Amino acid sequence: MVSLGLKNKKYLEKIFLGIFFGFVFAIIFTVFTSKPSFHKNTKKIVSEKELISQYYEKAVFEKPKNLQTLNRMYSTVEKKSYRIPIVMYHYVEYVKDQGDTIRKSLDIIPSVFEKELKMLNDNQYKTIFVKEVPKILSGDTPYSSRSAVLTFDDGYEDFYTDVFPLLKKYKVKATVYIVDDFIGRKGFLNEKEIKEIIDSNLVEIGSHTLDHFYLKKSPKSIATKQIIDSKKILENKFNIKIETFAYPFGAFDQYSLDTVRSAGYTAAVSVIPGIWQSGNNLFYLSRFRAGSFSYDNIIKFFENYKNK
Repeated sequence: MVSLGLKNKKYLEKIFLGIFFGFVFAIIFTVFTSKPSFHKNTKKIVSEKELISQYYEKAVFEKPKNLQTLNRMYSTVEKKSYRIPIVMYHYVEYVKDQGDTIRKSLDIIPSVFEKELKMLNDNQYKTIFVKEVPKILSGDTPYSSRSAVLTFDDGYEDFYTDVFPLLKKYKVKATVYIVDDFIGRKGFLNEKEIKEIIDSNLVEIGSHTLDHFYLKKSPKSIATKQIIDSKKILENKFNIKIETFAYPFGAFDQYSLDTVRSAGYTAAVSVIPGIWQSGNNLFYLSRFRAGSFSYDNIIKFFENYKNK
């Protein structure tokens, strides 16, 4: 009986060890094989600067070194800069999950957004599309010191539910950058909504790659497909011309910039902070986040901001 008890004990120990190591292996496998999520959620209480750094790499806020950007079309005006503020938005909503600190850091609430639009209108600012910027830089379109550009990355559903009604109310233009593979997903714009905003003539649709792909130092064949195919698919799907591009995560390099230019886009936006645009940075136009200013300070911010 004692011998049998010892055998049973050893048998149970083997089972326990098998289960334990199996559980440990499962955790390790999950950690090393799971893909990084498009939108991270963190419960950690940190500053907004730290939050944004979790979404963006620090390097994307600076011009890549040794970048060749000379464009013959703008050779005569490349040194002339125009103050054209381009604001970058992501979410415009009342965030329900207060633990979603990344989403909160990329969000402004609709009531604040409306006050910003009213402030622009009250101060006679004219909103333009990103695709109009190259025409201003080339001299084909007159420049106004009271021009501003509103851009929205990723194509979230709240653009239709919260932003679009306000654009119509204040007759304001905006450019929204669509990720083709996200169309129709939960929380994102669907085809019907995109067609409606296109028909309003208040919204420019731009490309944000096929699936929000990180372009910097990526294989050239993949980067080419992401940049070129996303343009073609959106053009065919909505029967429009896609003229401008936004780099996902703000990340780009020489190859992705050159590919955007050769693909037929006329301009691209970056996340490099700045308000002055020229032919030199036509394919990485400067933008700043909506949270960089308060609604009652937006005009002063536009008029006094200096590129670093």
